[in-house]
Amino acid sequence: MGTLIRTMATSLVALAIGAALVSCSSVSHRPAAQVPNCSQLLAAAVNHVRTAAGDINAIMQTLTENCSDEYEIAVDYVANSAESEFRIDSCDELLRYGMRNEAVALLEEDGTCTFDAKAPAAQSPGAQQPAAPPAAEWPEGGLGWNVARDRVGTVQRVCGPLMSARETADGTFVNVGRDYPSAERFTFIFWDISLQPIAPGATICGRGEIYLYNGVAQMEMFDPRDLEIWR
Repeated sequence: MGTLIRTMATSLVALAIGAALVSCSSVSHRPAAQVPNCSQLLAAAVNHVRTAAGDINAIMQTLTENCSDEYEIAVDYVANSAESEFRIDSCDELLRYGMRNEAVALLEEDGTCTFDAKAPAAQSPGAQQPAAPPAAEWPEGGLGWNVARDRVGTVQRVCGPLMSARETADGTFVNVGRDYPSAERFTFIFWDISLQPIAPGATICGRGEIYLYNGVAQMEMFDPRDLEIWR
């Protein structure tokens, strides 16, 4: 009798192991779900506004969990695309309020906002911007942002016109001369630090070591007080 019970138990264990192996095998061969990348998710949000296709709530949820930069662009774009008494029709004014340049460019494509042709200083995102003035014209003789890449590996005091100050989950990125995503821009980086809003039209200077990352000249800053803001 004892031998029979042991034999039955052994058989049950063998069956259980076999079932587990079959289950694992089926799982291992199941194709992994394809998660769209951040650019595709942003494109999906834009497409929803333009065609009403897709689940915008699911798209925005995935963006907020995985793509902080594209999420900010999508929020700005979607918010000002909706018919509302609070919608702003001036692209220039949207930029002055700190809306992302990429979002404004999309809104301009849709005809939701337009730039004031009478204001030369207000340019469409991506438009050719005027060349930077000579170094002698920067505050206290700072090094111009447009020649900073020629001094990679050296400590310099770099100056340039503010294009944007972008706060992300990693920190704050202050772009001068050209705006993101232009590789010609110069960027002051404050890791894990939030900055007070900087008024448009300011000239920014900062001292540190210049280095290149993905072709972009930049420097790391560690104290917001070291960022000079000239009006």
